[in-house]
Amino acid sequence: MERYDIVVVGAGTAGMPCAIEAVKTGARVLVVEAEPRVGGTLHVSLGQLSGAGSALQASRGIKDDAAAHMADIERINRGTGRRDILALTLPRQGATIDWLMENGFDMDPACPTILHLHEAYREARTYWGVDGGLSVLATVAPLFGAAMAEPNAELRLATRATGLTLSDGAVSGLTLAGPDGESSVATGAVILATGGYGSNAALFARLTGGRALFTAAMPGSDGSGIELAEAAGAALRGQDLFLPTYAGVPQQDGDTRIVWRQMPSLTPQVRQPWELHLASDGSRFVREDDPSVDNREHALNATADMAFWCVFDDAVLAEAPPLLPGWTQGELAEAWASRSDFVTAPDIATLAARTGMNPEVLGRSLCHYNRAVEGAGDDPMGRAHLPRAIRGPALRAIRMRGMVLKTPAGLDVDDTLTVRRPDGTPIRGLHAVGEAIGGSTLSGRGFISGMSVTPALTLGRWLGRRLGTDAMETCPR
Repeated sequence: MERYDIVVVGAGTAGMPCAIEAVKTGARVLVVEAEPRVGGTLHVSLGQLSGAGSALQASRGIKDDAAAHMADIERINRGTGRRDILALTLPRQGATIDWLMENGFDMDPACPTILHLHEAYREARTYWGVDGGLSVLATVAPLFGAAMAEPNAELRLATRATGLTLSDGAVSGLTLAGPDGESSVATGAVILATGGYGSNAALFARLTGGRALFTAAMPGSDGSGIELAEAAGAALRGQDLFLPTYAGVPQQDGDTRIVWRQMPSLTPQVRQPWELHLASDGSRFVREDDPSVDNREHALNATADMAFWCVFDDAVLAEAPPLLPGWTQGELAEAWASRSDFVTAPDIATLAARTGMNPEVLGRSLCHYNRAVEGAGDDPMGRAHLPRAIRGPALRAIRMRGMVLKTPAGLDVDDTLTVRRPDGTPIRGLHAVGEAIGGSTLSGRGFISGMSVTPALTLGRWLGRRLGTDAMETCPR
C-alpha cells in the first residue's frame, strides 16, 4: 500500500493552494479530484475576493486592516459567523491578494471597490478578476501544475475518495475509486477540500429544512466529502443558517439549474426595479428597492416556497432597463412563447389563473402600488422608486427562485481546521477547508463579499504549509 504524508481530496479553490504549499515543504502529497479537470467552483464563480491591508489598497491610499474587516462582517451577519476562524483568515487575506497579484492575476481595474451585489462593506476591499473565477483559476492552476510536477507530488483525476480508514480514533488511510479501479492509500493526514453540496438535492433538503434546491453550483459540488466525514463520526454545523441568493431563473422550464449569465438584474444600486415582486399568492413580501440585499434575502427566506413572481406589463418592458440583461433576444422570445414560468396575460384575472396567484390579492397589490405611483398614497412597502404604474392591458410575470451557489452547513472544525466529533473531540488526522466547513462558518447567516474564495485560498495555503511542515518535522527525509 502506498503511503503519503498528506492526501488532499479536491483540487478546487482550497485544494490547489493547499497542495502547492504542502509540496513546498517536501512532504509527499497526493491530490485526488473527482472531476476530470481541476478548478471546481472557480469555473462558474464570480470570483469575488476581499482582503484588508493589501498592497493594492495601499497604492490607492486606502487605510484598512483585519479589525475593520471583522467589524464589517459582524455588522452584516449580526455576529453569526465563527469569530475564531475569521480571526485565522482575515489577517492573512490582504497577503493573499498580494500573492495573486505577484503571480500575474488579471485584476479588474475598478478594484478594490465597494460592491453592492452582497450587503456592502463600509470600505473598498472587494476585488475580482476580469474573468471572474476564471481569473483566479488562470493564476493558481499553473502554480498547482508546477507543484504536481515535483517528485514528491501526485495528482489523480477522475478519482473519488470513498472511505476513511481510522486506527485508534485517528485517520490512517483512505479508500479511492478511479479509472483503474479501487485502491487504498496510507496517510497521516487527510484534507477534505471537496466543496459544498449545492448539486445534491437530497443532502440540501436534509440540511436545509426540506427546501427545494435551485442551484448554480457545479455538478461536482455533491457534498461527498461531508458525507465521507459524517460516516467517520464527524459533526456538522450551520444547518440553521441557510439564506438564499436573491434570486435566479432556471435555465430551462422545469429545471433546477441556474446559469450566472442569466441572472436577473435585481440590485437597486445597479438597476432600480420597475416591477413588483409578489409571493405565490400575489401579495407583496418585500420592498423591491430596499438598498439592503440582506433584507431582501431574509424576506425571501421567510416565504413558504422561496419563490416569487416578478410582475410588470408591456409598457415597463419597453421603457425599463433590461431585467434579464444576460439573455439573448432568441432566448427571451423562446421563453415567452413556451415556458410556464414566463407568463403573459391580457388582464389580472387571467394572470392569476396562469400563475396560481389569488386574483383578489394580486389585484390589491397592483392597485395599492399604482395609487402610490400616481401620488394617491404611500407605497405599502415603503418603496421610493415608483417609475410608472403597472396596468396592462398586456401583463407579464416571470417566476424567480431563491437559489444557492455557496451552501451554509459543513463539517465542524476547531481553530486548527481539524474536524470534530459531536462531543467536540478532534478526529486526529482529518482536516477540512473551503466550503466543506460550510459557507456559514465565515459568512454566518448572510453573504459577505469575498468571504468564500479568499478564505479558501488563504486557509488552504495556511493548512497545507502547516501540515507539510509538521510531517517533515515528524519524519524528516
